[in-house]
Amino acid sequence: MPKSGVNLGLLFLRVGAGLALASHGYPKLFGGEGKSAPDSMKRLYGKNFQPAVERGGPDKFAENLDRLGIPNPKTAAYLAGLAEFGGGVALVFGFATKLITTAILINMGVAIRKVHWSNGFSGQGGFELASLFAMVAATIWMTGPGKISLDWLLRHKGA
Repeated sequence: MPKSGVNLGLLFLRVGAGLALASHGYPKLFGGEGKSAPDSMKRLYGKNFQPAVERGGPDKFAENLDRLGIPNPKTAAYLAGLAEFGGGVALVFGFATKLITTAILINMGVAIRKVHWSNGFSGQGGFELASLFAMVAATIWMTGPGKISLDWLLRHKGA
């Protein structure tokens, strides 16, 4: 495959995974009773996104983490939401990918072990999606984001 195909493939992988991750992180960071997502996000993510935002929020997420025995649940809630939302947005643009993919890998590892493992790989509550996010993060960590990325542009600026 020509290198342009690899770079385009990495772009597609980053954008697809990044948008999906951001959709999971936004409700954790910015959700809560009476909260509303921007109209552009509602259109992009569909009819189930707004109810997820209303059921979310850092306080509710921290309560869930506390029940799971996660230390410092409020801090962990913000860090997980930031890894997902901020990490997702950064993946879309290919920015700070070594740092971001490391954060995503840690976040997904904790999610798999503490939340999804007992449900098995597949089905309701399974860890298939979290493992897919982890594999995408590992791939980008190993390959880099490709030439169609802010990381590449910043590294080669003026070169």
